[in-house]
Amino acid sequence: MGQPNVELVRGAYDAFARGDVDAVCAAMKPDVEWDECEGMPYGGVYHGREPIVANVFGPILADVEGFAASPDEILALDDNRVIARGRHGGTGAAGPVDARFVHIWTITDGQVSRYEQLADTRKFCDAVGK
Repeated sequence: MGQPNVELVRGAYDAFARGDVDAVCAAMKPDVEWDECEGMPYGGVYHGREPIVANVFGPILADVEGFAASPDEILALDDNRVIARGRHGGTGAAGPVDARFVHIWTITDGQVSRYEQLADTRKFCDAVGK
């Protein structure tokens, strides 16, 4: 069961890399819970696709030219959870973004039902000037 979930998560990263936010949102349940790391400029817990786009995706794409979340590895934790480890990249107002992350994705009925980010918030904030 883990492999289809890994491919779903990999597809979300690929879609975001193409700038296809709609495809990322389509991979999520309408009532998805998105836990953006405390200390990030967009930190908080958001419920639903629209609040995620308005409070995370939109601002991050405005603040970071060429924003990327590039996983080094994506692994199944169990039948419902996938972990991705990698780096955020791009260029913020104060310089290059190069911050490590771990993302934990929960998949329910073939869609993302929960996402949790753990990240190097200091390096990210320093690069975006916030």
